[in-house]
Amino acid sequence: MPEKMRDLVFISYSQDDKKWLERLHRILAPLLREKQLKIWDDTYIIPGMRWYEAITNALSSAKIAVLLVSANFLASDFIAKYELPPILEAAEQQHLTVLWIAVDYCLYQQTGFAQYQAMNDPAKPLNSFSGAQRTRELTRICKEITKQIDQ
Repeated sequence: MPEKMRDLVFISYSQDDKKWLERLHRILAPLLREKQLKIWDDTYIIPGMRWYEAITNALSSAKIAVLLVSANFLASDFIAKYELPPILEAAEQQHLTVLWIAVDYCLYQQTGFAQYQAMNDPAKPLNSFSGAQRTRELTRICKEITKQIDQ
């Protein structure tokens, strides 16, 4: 049986950091509109869907997992139990590329994904920038994500 096509970008984030997801969506909007990029995050789960099955299906189609890392992200039992283990397992099996973004200062060094290179300098997380600097950094990160999906 042929392996399922992996062309999706799976985004994992804490509900407390939803503004960062929205900023990511806003910058990626032209690519999403033109169907040059496919993303999935929990906002695609609609009432009545089996949430665990939806997450599992999205992860099985993902080529890239983008982690929006903050203290909120690391404090989430949901992420620690249901999202990170299958993401890291798929990365170990080389089916998935882990791209993480330092959104806030946090203890990322104590995690299973600390071995992966961050998209930005964790000493200068996104929330340490303001205005145009933050938008420029987030745009740079989004360009890198699109390069990774094309590889």
